[in-house]
Amino acid sequence: MSNGQHLALTEVGTNEVEIMCFYIDIQAGENVYRAYYGINVAKVLKITRLPDQVMRPPSCSHSSVWGAFHFKDRDKVVPIVALAKYLEQDQTDSADHKMIITEFNQVMTAFMVSGITRIYRLSWSDVEKPDKHISEYSLNAFTGIVNLEGRIVFILDLEKIVIELNPRSGEDFFGVSSAIKADRNISVLHVDDQMLVRRMVKKALEQDEAFSVESADSGQEALQILKAKAEEARSRGLAVSDLVDVVISDVEMPVMDGYTLCKSIKDDPELKSIPVYLFSSLITEETQHKGESVGANGQFPKPQTEVMAREIMADLARAVITRA
Repeated sequence: MSNGQHLALTEVGTNEVEIMCFYIDIQAGENVYRAYYGINVAKVLKITRLPDQVMRPPSCSHSSVWGAFHFKDRDKVVPIVALAKYLEQDQTDSADHKMIITEFNQVMTAFMVSGITRIYRLSWSDVEKPDKHISEYSLNAFTGIVNLEGRIVFILDLEKIVIELNPRSGEDFFGVSSAIKADRNISVLHVDDQMLVRRMVKKALEQDEAFSVESADSGQEALQILKAKAEEARSRGLAVSDLVDVVISDVEMPVMDGYTLCKSIKDDPELKSIPVYLFSSLITEETQHKGESVGANGQFPKPQTEVMAREIMADLARAVITRA
């Protein structure tokens, strides 16, 4: 990672992930406590100390944007987010603060933290979804919770944080700029653990009535929905593909990830005819082989919603011509 290379050692379709654990030392009155957080290693470009030269713009769109610096590895100016401030916490002062430089959704962002612990390999099935109370308490900033060596570690929803730092970016990223026309309405099951992304993708795809979107927040929930639809299809003398045209799935999700969901669909005799498209910030040219290995019909990096929508329509049209 120090050379800007992602670390990704987990096998595809095993529902495993590598989480980098870090901490923020929080000042609470006269006491200090250590809060532990985690992010997917695949989103980390580099870990370093805070730069000596930090640009402090006179005003920022969000109070937690601490400044910006010149990231020489990529020759780009990258914003630095004071993560504690975003989480409405008071981080202790220290000359040893670390900076985690991330890249996803075609955006680079640096997060200021107190320190790094280590990288853990674990199963997404060990990661619990936050309940309603934790979500409200955390400003919906966590996508999962896991116990690592007796420590409660909160998996951060980095995409939500970055979108909130620039309120217009979500609509710009996940929108569809021009009308999409279809001969019929295309039924989509969209799977993403992030409520904000589910809402934006649904709005973007349904705006021209070319698509109708049903949402699920994990691979496990999506698989349950698909099995229920397969049962309904049997009872009506239909194919399940008559009820669901395509599945669009994120990759990084608690309980069951997108690769495992895709593999489960393609291994199921009743479900395997449903096209599955992976839509994730983790998809790059270097990771395309992972989706291919589990039988994905297409892979698109977030936030290319419009590109994905048009390709899905083209694929469905080609399939109709092939069957004719």
